Amino acid sequence: MKRYSAVLFDLFDTLVMFRPSLLPKVTLNGETWNSTAQHVFTQMRESLGEMEFTDFYRPFVESHRELLELRQKDLKEYPNRKRFEIFMEKTGLKVDDNLLERFVCSHMESLSGAMVYPKHHTEILFYLKEKGYRLSVVSNFDHAPTARKLLGKFEIMDFFEHIVISEEVGWRKPHRKIFELALSRLGENASDVIFIGDNQEADIMGSSDCGIDSIWVKRKEQLTRAEPKFIIKDLQDLKELI
Repeated sequence: MKRYSAVLFDLFDTLVMFRPSLLPKVTLNGETWNSTAQHVFTQMRESLGEMEFTDFYRPFVESHRELLELRQKDLKEYPNRKRFEIFMEKTGLKVDDNLLERFVCSHMESLSGAMVYPKHHTEILFYLKEKGYRLSVVSNFDHAPTARKLLGKFEIMDFFEHIVISEEVGWRKPHRKIFELALSRLGENASDVIFIGDNQEADIMGSSDCGIDSIWVKRKEQLTRAEPKFIIKDLQDLKELI
C-alpha cells in the first residue's frame, strides 16, 4: 500500500464516541427521550424567570434547528453561542454575554457527559506514531474549548500535532477550506495525507474533493455516494492497512 506521511482524524464518532442514550432524560406530553434540555433548564432556572419547561423546550429545539439551517446554507461555522442568541431572542431574554456563556457551558457540560472513549483507540494511536505517521485532528464542532477539553480528558491530546476545529476556522467540513488549513499547518501535500472519518459527506467526500485519500469508518450498513480509499468497521482495522 502507498506510504503516507500523515493521518488526519475526525473527532466525534471516529475517535470519541457520542452516546445520546447517556444524555439526561426528558419527559414531556407523556413521551420520554434523551436531551441536554433538562440539564440546561435546571442549571439556568434562576435566569429564566417564570418560564416553565414546557415553554422552554420548544425554542430550545427550534434554535438548534435554525442553527443547523444556517450552517447548511454555505458550510460556514457558527459558534454554539449563536444557538443561544437565537433562543434568547425567541424567549424575550435580554442577550447578555455572561448569560450566553452560562447557557453554552451548561449545554456543553451535559453534552460532554454523553461522550465515551474506546480505550483501544489509544493503542492504535501509539501504533501509528511508532510507524512514523504525523497525526492531526480535523473536526466539525461549534465549541472548540469543549473539543480540546475532551481530548485532554481522554489523555490523547499529545498524540496530535495540530487540532483543527471548525469553530476556530469558520468553515465546516466538507468545505475545502478546513482541509486546506489542516494541510497548510502540517506542511504536507494532499497526496501524502489520508483522512479517517465516519461521516460520508463531511469526512469522505470532503477530503476526496481536496485530493486527500480517505478511510471510511463504517459503523453501520448504509448506502453511500462517497468513494473512500478503504472501508473499515473499527480503528483496530488500521493495523491491517497502514
